[in-house]
Amino acid sequence: MKGKVFKAMMTATLFLVAHVAMAAPGYVHVTNVSKLHYQVFAGGTVFFRNLNEFDAAVTGCCYAFALDTTTAGGSVMWSTILMKMASGGDLYLYVSERNPPTSGNAATIQHLGNW
Repeated sequence: MKGKVFKAMMTATLFLVAHVAMAAPGYVHVTNVSKLHYQVFAGGTVFFRNLNEFDAAVTGCCYAFALDTTTAGGSVMWSTILMKMASGGDLYLYVSERNPPTSGNAATIQHLGNW
């Protein structure tokens, strides 16, 4: 019986560690920003659709990553992204969560740059 309990506890611990690692914030290196897909909404939110093509460890598709362009910081970041799209340059995006759901509670792009 002790062996089964230990095995169950280890399985639960590994699941929790994996879940926390997946939900963690982090950087996504977009190697060619001109290939970034996005959708802009009238309220000023931009959703990025294919970050998984640049980093397979992040959620792919749809409404998982968002940038609020109505704030001063968001408008500066959006301008930077558009400039990088035009030049085909690369950019690092810091997202609040690497594996958010694809609908509701989108991860946010908190800062970006090249250093």
